[in-house]
Parts: sequence; structure tokens; C-alpha cells
Amino acid sequence: MAKALVRYVACALAPLLGACVIEAGVAAPPGGVAVAGPPPQPMQELHAAPPSEQAVWVAGYWHWTGMQYTWIPGHWDRPPPGAIWRPPRYVVREGTHFYEPGGWWRPPR
Repeated sequence: MAKALVRYVACALAPLLGACVIEAGVAAPPGGVAVAGPPPQPMQELHAAPPSEQAVWVAGYWHWTGMQYTWIPGHWDRPPPGAIWRPPRYVVREGTHFYEPGGWWRPPR
């Protein structure tokens, strides 16, 4: 249900954020989107002690909004049971830059 809600919100906000231009004939990696170029260098961040033993530090990262990169500050988060944080990936394939969003991921058993 959470994934459906995220998709709904993303679709509802898409017209407000603008559209991505995807080059014809270039397939994006699974879950990736073609972007204008690489992100800026990561910002240096300091973080306080975790608020609980279950908290996991999610390092800050550059997120593609559909028009530009925006910095998402690092923060403490409580992962879903059995999940690990997979940070975003920025890859180049056949001269095209792709952004793959990060998120909580459950390894296969």
C-alpha cells in the first residue's frame, strides 16, 4: 500500500515539478531515469548521536526532481523490519546519465 501511495503522490506532483527528457532509444536502468548530467559533489555533513538503538543514519544525497538536483540532508531513520538503506545511484551508460532513487530494500532470502 505504501508503494501505491508513493506512486500516487509522485504522479500528482509530476506536473508541478516538470517533466524529464528521456533520449529516444536509450533504455534506463530498472527504476532509473535519464537526467541532464551528474550530480554536484556531496555536501559534508555532521550528525548527532542516534535517537534510538534502531535508528540508521541515511547520508545526505542529491535527488533528481525532474528538472534539477536538490540536496536531501542526512537524517536518522528507523528502517522497516529486515530492510537496509540502498543509497541513490548515478550511472552513465552510452553517454547518457541516469539517476536511480535510493530507498529501503529487503534482501531476498
